[in-house]
Amino acid sequence: MPYFRTAQRTPTNFYQWLIEELDQLLRDAKLDADARRQTALLIGSSSFDVHVSEQQYRTEIANLGSEQAVAMPIVGYGKLAERCGDELGLSPHRHTYSTACTSSANAMIYGKQLIEQSLVKHVLVLGLEPENNTSALGFYGLGLISPSEQMHPFDNDRDGLVLGEGLGAVLLSDKSQTPEHEQRFRLMGGAIGTDNHSLTAAHVDGAEIARVIEQALAQANIKAQDIAAIKVHGTASLKNDEAEAAALHRVFGPALPTAFAFKPYIGHTLGACGALEVALTLGCLQVGKLPCTPNAKGDGDLGITITNKPLPSPTGYYLFNCFAFGGNNNALLVHDQGAEARH
Repeated sequence: MPYFRTAQRTPTNFYQWLIEELDQLLRDAKLDADARRQTALLIGSSSFDVHVSEQQYRTEIANLGSEQAVAMPIVGYGKLAERCGDELGLSPHRHTYSTACTSSANAMIYGKQLIEQSLVKHVLVLGLEPENNTSALGFYGLGLISPSEQMHPFDNDRDGLVLGEGLGAVLLSDKSQTPEHEQRFRLMGGAIGTDNHSLTAAHVDGAEIARVIEQALAQANIKAQDIAAIKVHGTASLKNDEAEAAALHRVFGPALPTAFAFKPYIGHTLGACGALEVALTLGCLQVGKLPCTPNAKGDGDLGITITNKPLPSPTGYYLFNCFAFGGNNNALLVHDQGAEARH
């Protein structure tokens, strides 16, 4: 089965590795012990540490035999945030989110609320999705994996997705805690909605997705024409792309902003994709570019053309789409005021 794996394989001691990675991120952000006590930890994932359970099951089969082995012993799941928070000396606000592919995107909305309510000064939002057989076989069983082993979002020849693993983190901070010259990006907010059409697909008319995007725009007090570019969900699956395309046409009409996608680069990282794709976008904006999308042909009947060559990144508002099994839809808005505006 095709799969996008990280270049650095996850070590045997997954928990220690994760804590060390988060500790380094906090060090890079110059958060001392006092600041860490004012930092919430929100983890969004579809699988958390289920891969550890899988490995324990394999070990038990090898040592005890299949009849004695305990199938998929629970080893952590929601306990990850508590464990990491204790090790890193973080605020008592530690929460996990598992809403399938919107998990870490939803965590970002709740993180913003924690800061606005003065409960914390910083929020570390982590999108986590290690490789595991449970998720992979589920998607394979639903017939969503691309037979061609490539992702072509919105194109006529799209035939499914390729899964990927990933770890993405976004640090949200109260404005008072951030030097003015570092205040380039601002999470304006977002919206969450539920589409009851299906357990595994949004309604292809795009109405519920459009409603979530419009709610996010209203919350940020901006209009559709203010959007500079869109990071599409772009799974390249048949119904998901159809629903997202219909929603974008409902909201923006014929004047669609520039759109780009990351999943052809990294695969669909499920619960991690919200935070991970936001972080990747901010990295691109910092160097003044929008990514070109591999395999994008721009010839689809859905009427959505995504970037197939690098483009200069405009300043302004960016829309981030994220949709999930269970009918959960998420739209985030980030304002990039540009490097020059900070001085």
